[in-house]
Amino acid sequence: MRAILRKPVRTAAAGLAALLVALTGVVLLRAGAGRAASPSPTATATIEIGAVHGAASFTPALEGKRPIFILALGSDARTGQQILRERSDSIHIIGINLATHHATLLGFPRDSWVSIPGFGTNKINSALVDGGPELMAKTLEAITGIHLDFWMITSFRGLTNMVNGIGGLTVDVPFPMHDVFSHANFKAGVQHITGKQALAFARNRHDTPDGDFTRTADQGILFKAALSRLHTQFANDPGSIFNWISVGWSQVHSNLSVTTLLQLGLTATQIPVANVNNLVVPATTGTVGASSVVFITSAAKAVYADLKNDGVVEHG
Repeated sequence: MRAILRKPVRTAAAGLAALLVALTGVVLLRAGAGRAASPSPTATATIEIGAVHGAASFTPALEGKRPIFILALGSDARTGQQILRERSDSIHIIGINLATHHATLLGFPRDSWVSIPGFGTNKINSALVDGGPELMAKTLEAITGIHLDFWMITSFRGLTNMVNGIGGLTVDVPFPMHDVFSHANFKAGVQHITGKQALAFARNRHDTPDGDFTRTADQGILFKAALSRLHTQFANDPGSIFNWISVGWSQVHSNLSVTTLLQLGLTATQIPVANVNNLVVPATTGTVGASSVVFITSAAKAVYADLKNDGVVEHG
């Protein structure tokens, strides 16, 4: 068994689904202000969004009275599969402190061996298959003691559509990538990438220094790039928000109110890129039977408590 100490990656947020924070800011702000949320999933929906406990629970968070906690998930659903009931291969809790304009992203490896309420002990990514985002939220709340407000989920297609929808991303690729499995093929350095390339970059784990853990940091680079693009758009033309609030509603499926969705989307504009902190839960690698798994260590308890306190985890 190999112990892994996951230090913060201050130059990148954590994970594929964490990209939702920045991209949701773009997609939601483009939602029609006078229209009701889409009543059912559509073939073109990019993001599914729901409340974990209801409006009475999340309202104080959106008002800045306490941190907002979002469960961001990346589903590995392929074409024709239901994104809400396939494995979640990217799992993050996002804490947002609107008072201090800081955010923290806590990533959970997809193979984390945990107790899933009502389903025994298994890899954490199976919770989505067993009970959808609601069971995944229940599982994470039981593990961390953090009261979650919202869940968000997207798929491979959703990620591709979102990145293409904002004109691609400029990323600083940390090392050369040539992975035949994910089709990631990049030289190191700053470059502009399309949605298809972003997906390949986010999925690469065979051609990284530390497998899924490095992949988590690489995916975070996409989040930073998306958040940076969002802030640039607002800095160049703050009034552009009024142009956006009329198109793209088909990109979101949610039973939340339009007001709530817009409030949630606006949180991304209030967090400077430099104020986003990232870490992956402290863990060790090992096996259960013939399966390779990740064991979350006792050191995670301090991380959970720090994050729960104010949505921000500080590091030495």
